[in-house]
Amino acid sequence: MSEVYHAQLIIAVLTVTGILSNSNARGEVSHGIAKNIAENVEFDSSFLNLADTGSLDLSRFANGAATLPGIYRTAVYVNGYLIGSEDVRFIARGDNPADKSVYPCLSDSIVKNIPFNYEKLPAKFLQHVGSGPMCLDLSQKIPAAQVNYDSGEQRLDIQIPQLYVLKTARGSVNPGLWDSGIPALVLGYTATGYSSESHGNAYKSFYAGMNAGLNIGAWHLRHNGSYNWIGNGTKKYNTINTYMQRDIPYLHGRLLMGQSNTLGQVFDTLPFSGFQLVSDERMLPESQRGYAPDIYGIARTAAQVTVRQSGQVIYETTVSPGEFLINDLYPTGYGGNLEVTVREADGSERTFLVPYASVAMLLRPGSSRYSITGGKLRSYNLLDEPALYQATYQRGFTNAITGYGGMQASQDYYAIQLGVALGTAVGALAFDATQARTHLGNSNNRDGRHNADNSLSGQSYQVSYSKTINETNTNLTLAAYRFSTGGYMDFMTAMNTRDVVAKGFAPNTIWRARNRFTITASQGLAEGWGQLYVSGSLQNYWNKDDSDKQFQISYSNQYKRLTYGLSANRSYSNYGSPQNNFLLSFSFPLGRNDQTHTPQMRLDLNHDGNGRYGQQATVSGTGGSQSQFSYSASAMHANQDNGSSGSLSGQYRNQINNMSATYSAGKSYHSISGGLNGSIIGHSGGVTFTPYTSETFALVEAKGATGASVSSYPGIHIDPWGYAAVPYLNPYQLNEVSIDPKGSAADVELDNTTQKVAPYSGAVVKLKYSARTGTPILVSAQYQDKPVPFGADVLDRDGNSVGSVGQGGQIYARVEDERGELRVKWGDNPDMQCRVGYRVMPQAKNAAQRQIQRFTSTCQNTRDSRNESTTLAERTDEALKITRD
Repeated sequence: MSEVYHAQLIIAVLTVTGILSNSNARGEVSHGIAKNIAENVEFDSSFLNLADTGSLDLSRFANGAATLPGIYRTAVYVNGYLIGSEDVRFIARGDNPADKSVYPCLSDSIVKNIPFNYEKLPAKFLQHVGSGPMCLDLSQKIPAAQVNYDSGEQRLDIQIPQLYVLKTARGSVNPGLWDSGIPALVLGYTATGYSSESHGNAYKSFYAGMNAGLNIGAWHLRHNGSYNWIGNGTKKYNTINTYMQRDIPYLHGRLLMGQSNTLGQVFDTLPFSGFQLVSDERMLPESQRGYAPDIYGIARTAAQVTVRQSGQVIYETTVSPGEFLINDLYPTGYGGNLEVTVREADGSERTFLVPYASVAMLLRPGSSRYSITGGKLRSYNLLDEPALYQATYQRGFTNAITGYGGMQASQDYYAIQLGVALGTAVGALAFDATQARTHLGNSNNRDGRHNADNSLSGQSYQVSYSKTINETNTNLTLAAYRFSTGGYMDFMTAMNTRDVVAKGFAPNTIWRARNRFTITASQGLAEGWGQLYVSGSLQNYWNKDDSDKQFQISYSNQYKRLTYGLSANRSYSNYGSPQNNFLLSFSFPLGRNDQTHTPQMRLDLNHDGNGRYGQQATVSGTGGSQSQFSYSASAMHANQDNGSSGSLSGQYRNQINNMSATYSAGKSYHSISGGLNGSIIGHSGGVTFTPYTSETFALVEAKGATGASVSSYPGIHIDPWGYAAVPYLNPYQLNEVSIDPKGSAADVELDNTTQKVAPYSGAVVKLKYSARTGTPILVSAQYQDKPVPFGADVLDRDGNSVGSVGQGGQIYARVEDERGELRVKWGDNPDMQCRVGYRVMPQAKNAAQRQIQRFTSTCQNTRDSRNESTTLAERTDEALKITRD
């Protein structure tokens, strides 16, 4: 039992009996304004029905409910905002012997985290007596201040008049609270194996992706890569990027050195090797903050889906037949199309592009974003690595106007962009213009004469628009149009063109974009009529007759428990031929919605442009106390001699990783796949596994609390070594991490179950929870033929407070030793102290519940017991009458 519990026990009894009736009955220590409310309160101890009321000292409660002197781990709030968790010392006031109240001693570490306006503070505010550490009694320094301690929440609320503090934005978290974490090794992994046989042709592949990192202080080393193995084909490890980074809170930014990608907020995303200094608006308060896209598709069979950007494989997974959604890509920037390849179990493949573009770039007044990049372009298709220098800047001038621009430069290339974003009543609008010039290198004319001037110059103009119309339930997420003149080339087009010229080919080998239009919108129809979704892109070229086009339109609605939808997709293959897909789907539960693990039935009817029809029925659901099991079973039938087919898939999430498997079979083909994913964290205490992959983790240490569940993510428990990894922490913001003792041993008690932490991005922060084991006992103690005085402190052999005396001389405590004694103290005089012995009856170690053991015992005077030749604990068999529930 902690000291907090002792105070709570006394206060609760006083409150229930009606003795404690002021507004601070929850267990608050109050001073300043609050103190005036509770002054000079008198208590009638006769309500406690004690035989000797003179033995009860209630003076500590004369000015409101109070805690006991001591040190408590406390969350400190200033005007409602958390400034940190500190060990706060509560000290009894010594200027008046009759005043038993205590006050929190504000240390130097607490004071420096309070955003004081030092120009307005009283003279000699920080001056303290003596040469020791600071111990500030705030209510004495600023009489108008209010300091309240809630022992139940272990929370210290400091209310300071606004005159004395600096104004802060809502959601602000003091950078001094940001935690850079502990030294740690982190490995996030995904592994999938795939095998199929169609018409006697076998195909096998294996993919393993890894996101590895090493954290040392504020420095984070990262490596992202993947290994691809294809039977009788490619066997290669691809490095996506390797870099070192650290946050720079003063600049609200991050320094990166190595291989990474530009952000793509102004120019398109480019892979580079070098350095980058870039702002991170996540470091701003939530109230001052201003993308990887979702990928939709349809699979006819249990298919393998591969996502590439700039030729690099950045994601690969296996999906079940039917419509699929990929929404967990690692962000690689804000621009640059994604190439998605769907390989069906029968060996057929199709590829389509997903636009990857940013929305209008409005910022708050005074807010800004910046990026500075220097190094070389990374591309496996070029002969060399051209230099890349880029700088971008965005600035919010007013509520309605944001300016932005940037510069790119390399050998024989430059581009300058200027733009403005407007917030208007009819939507957010952005317009920018880019001037670029490219020198293609020396070449020869047809007559053989040298041509020294082989350059192209041009402009590109872009307008983008977004708007949400609540009145019509319209959400125009993005509509953008770009026109480029014949001589304009963006950076990547220019580098590819220079490369083909250097190889002796004509510049027109590389296509130059002319017009590009993209749109993503949703429209809610009248009540009961559902939702309409539209997306599409169109792009043509100066030196290519064909154009790139893709469109998608879908409709969805719900009638009672039936959800249904219709979607149509049109895309173009790499050879320009159109690919059309139509899907009609119905979904409904196979049981009551309010029941756990109710399976879902889905019926799909699909048709493509090749005249292929198909029908599919799928049953899916989850199982387990924490939904750790998931399953899916599908049956399909298609025309064109495809016949019937089916697939089975299952997934199991354990405490270590996620495991999945899929089997599919049809006419003349079958396929099987399996996968694993999760994360491994190496730290000073060992190795911890988790089934989740995340950028930022909290490592929870709770030795002895094996089995206790942690946070709100299913499947996270304290492992046998006392650790658990909590994923998905929000960087630079306060995250609450809690432990539920349920699942741990019955004899385990946690001193605290909730902590808050604000980690750096990519950090592994450590949160330590103290878990103590022992047997709960309830002792009815007598002293000189009377019950031990109510409210007396109970101490163990080391002098630690482990309980308080309740009514009738009852002592509740949790003890670790099988035999021992407790010291009861209700005053400094030796006659106001005694010792009570106990002996715990053995219980099964694996008992589901530790029963409270009850004793009736005599409390021996400590002065008399010092002359005894044997200890009280050695005479427990004679001194104790032991009863068990």
